[in-house]
Amino acid sequence: MNYLLRLSLETNLNLLLVIRMEKVVIAVDAGGTKTKVSAINQNKEVVFESVGGPGSPAVLRFQSYNNILEPLRVVFNEVKDKYDVTFIQIGVSGFGVLENISEIENKLYAEFGVEVKLNSDADIGLYSIIEDKYDEGILVLAGTGSAVSGIKNGKIMLVGGFGALLTECGSSYFAVKSLVMNIINQYEETLTYSELGKEFMKLIGAEDVGYFRKFMYLNTKTEIASYAKFISKQANLGNEEAIKILKDSGRDLAVLVRRVYKNLGLTEKAIIGFRGSFVQKAPYVKEELMKNLDGFGIHLNIFEGDQDPVFGAFYMALRKGKI
Repeated sequence: MNYLLRLSLETNLNLLLVIRMEKVVIAVDAGGTKTKVSAINQNKEVVFESVGGPGSPAVLRFQSYNNILEPLRVVFNEVKDKYDVTFIQIGVSGFGVLENISEIENKLYAEFGVEVKLNSDADIGLYSIIEDKYDEGILVLAGTGSAVSGIKNGKIMLVGGFGALLTECGSSYFAVKSLVMNIINQYEETLTYSELGKEFMKLIGAEDVGYFRKFMYLNTKTEIASYAKFISKQANLGNEEAIKILKDSGRDLAVLVRRVYKNLGLTEKAIIGFRGSFVQKAPYVKEELMKNLDGFGIHLNIFEGDQDPVFGAFYMALRKGKI
């Protein structure tokens, strides 16, 4: 066979294979506890995924990029020859502390040869509830940290999300911090401990309030936040102090929701969804949040699905016409 003819046939065959390859978006949810990377096809099916360590620069400042890059490489290398990878959408917890975002995007593009976009994890969480169906919505994101994000006709507003050193409230970390502050304040005022305080100090091996310096400054935010489970357990056992801490968290989150609702001019067509183990699993938090919204005269439809937040990155790509 003529060499040029054979080359032409091979080129056309390769082109045909590329055209016929199923398209996928690589969606990344880089949170304070773990990073999930999923390749998702046009039928909204996960064809391959990998999980890495915390991807939030607010939790692990220097290691977070590698914790995103490693599972991203695993997924990309697995699917690149089987699918047409059209876009990489990344949602990052602690997005606000990132510098030179465009440089990061360009660096990733240089490695993978695919357009890359970085947004906050609150943004992808928001899109995971509005999907491709709604124009108005609010996301309450409360796990290790917290933030509330809202959208109306493509305009997004984020409140909170400033981290533990600034205005953070309504998170598992802040609940534990509130308990520690209660213990210290009560001891300094009365030289006594509450029953909840005694149980907590026994749990962490604290002999006196001076131990809390080590506890708060030598542990990571994630490690401290994990003790919110203790507060939830005690609340379920009827401890009033634990119940108050959780209800206060719900009230704090309701205030953030009200700010988003008012400033975006949302209507009762808006939906509200929840992401993060604290608001979804801790008792009293969500119930108190909704009760306070009713008191503010805000009545929203609750998103009842259990869509994984990583799908928010898929829906962002979909609305951008990337798949």
